[in-house]
Amino acid sequence: MIKIILRKGGFDVASASDHLMALEKCRQVKPDVILLDLMMPDVDGWELYHLLRGITQAPVIMVTASANRDNAVQSLQLGMAEYISKPFYNPEMIARIQKVLRETDRSAIPDVKVFPEVDLRIDYTNRQVFIRGREVRLQQREYDLLMVLANQAPRSVPYEELTRCLWGEDNPKNRSHLKTVVFALRQSLELDPAAPTLIVNYRGVGYQLAANPA
Repeated sequence: MIKIILRKGGFDVASASDHLMALEKCRQVKPDVILLDLMMPDVDGWELYHLLRGITQAPVIMVTASANRDNAVQSLQLGMAEYISKPFYNPEMIARIQKVLRETDRSAIPDVKVFPEVDLRIDYTNRQVFIRGREVRLQQREYDLLMVLANQAPRSVPYEELTRCLWGEDNPKNRSHLKTVVFALRQSLELDPAAPTLIVNYRGVGYQLAANPA
């Protein structure tokens, strides 16, 4: 129903039936805005929001039938752009999405992210990474991992969240792959890969890009 409403409102729409498909669709279509349901069968909207933040900075609008106003407060506190309760008035939904898109255009998500204390610069537009004044060439998975850590920095990102962002699901095989990708990324970024200070591991928890963005 929402797809029909949005298409009649002039939007191109891609949909996903579960969180794995949602992550994959975001990688494929690079959305301008995301409508996210709160109550889903496997992963709820809160958890999926954190996973999405690892791969996209597109504004998120929570859409839910929940009448609990605390959910609206939590959504906005987490950084979501809007909160729409069902049932909704169709023209109002279109207007709210257009408002979010206008605000996003004005705020202009930066094309470059800089971590001055470690002299790290990430050029999102050209997919280039510079560390201590030199460009480093990263493989796709290494770049994806760096993006997740950079977008969450200086927060520590759990193993489960990282594997889901990179491969769509968390399992022992992907956890093993994650260690391999981290090892390769450290070889490119750390002064001493054997004693890392930039890509830090919190045993039993996850990994952190130990730097604050400018």
